[in-house]
Amino acid sequence: MTHRPAASILILTAIIILALPAKGQQIVNPKSDDAHVTLGAALARKGDLDGAIAEYREALRLNPRNEHAHANLGKALAKKEDWDGAIAEFRAALRLNPKNEDAHYNLGIALASKGDWDGAIAERREVLRLNPKNENAQVELGRALGHKGDWDGAIAEEREAQGLNPRNVDAHVILGLALEMKGDWDGAIAEEREALRLDPNNEDAHFVLGLALDGNGDWNGAIAEYRETLHLNPRNPEAHLDFGRALTNKGDWDGVIVEERAALRLNPTKAHAHDLLGIGLEMKGDLDGAIAEYREALRLDPNADAVHVNLGVALTKKGDDKGAIAEEREALRLNPNNEKAHYLLGMALERKGNYEAALGEYRAAHELAPQNPIFREGYERLSKRVNH
Repeated sequence: MTHRPAASILILTAIIILALPAKGQQIVNPKSDDAHVTLGAALARKGDLDGAIAEYREALRLNPRNEHAHANLGKALAKKEDWDGAIAEFRAALRLNPKNEDAHYNLGIALASKGDWDGAIAERREVLRLNPKNENAQVELGRALGHKGDWDGAIAEEREAQGLNPRNVDAHVILGLALEMKGDWDGAIAEEREALRLDPNNEDAHFVLGLALDGNGDWNGAIAEYRETLHLNPRNPEAHLDFGRALTNKGDWDGVIVEERAALRLNPTKAHAHDLLGIGLEMKGDLDGAIAEYREALRLDPNADAVHVNLGVALTKKGDDKGAIAEEREALRLNPNNEKAHYLLGMALERKGNYEAALGEYRAAHELAPQNPIFREGYERLSKRVNH
């Protein structure tokens, strides 16, 4: 089973904190910057973000040093996904008041949304320096560390968040994801089941539970969780992709094709989905379709040695030994320890009559995976032929 990249799993999205005043507040003095801030907050509460932004900007025209106007404008811009504008406003608020906890928190969210995980981590650590009991900052720090591949750090932060609030669903979900990435399937399953006990319709918990069950070899359980994820959100490309991957273990090639095509309709840049679609098509006998999908996967990710191997197999089936040899050699350039590429290259070289070189490839495959009977048989068979 091919495991998906970590970066493709952290789909969880943080929420900007938006503190708003009570209903019914009205602007009292058009020349009062604070009155415009109050009206802007009321408009934001009603969903009128453009009106809120206009009021915050008017407040800042009257008083460029109004910390709350900058902070609230940042929140409104973040809701509009204007991350650059939001970042500028949060930083302006922090220049006026470096101890504004919410501004640091929301700046971290905005930086994370731009992919600046180092910046996000720094802001979340600053929130926790100002308020060590801010459980949301603890959760978001763990999330950011996961995006950086620091799963041990993520585990520590999510456990700290659970210590502050054992009912924090996101802390359970992210901790489960971190444990899944560390190969602790049982721990991951326990965390996601607890998240679902607290929130039975949590899409992310169902998805990560599917990943953990998949990793633990419970393919039926994984498939059930991916189905539930897609029931909650049919437009989740990762769930379609991993549902299809799980179906490869069941030999349901029609299902694989359906799910990977669904994933690619939602996100055509998923190289792994193209690879899995290629596998499904190849297993159904559509070699031309499979080759096209493998080539597209490699266009998106030229360094995927496993896809070069798959393309080499499909080319072999088409009778293109020259192309197959080129693909297996490229796979080995990228990963000299790919035992399957060594074996397949050996097969192609043997068909071309280059027995010495083929034997070397069979030997390499056997040494890398001595427990594989196919590799051993190929090496021993050709060794007898070459040495006699």
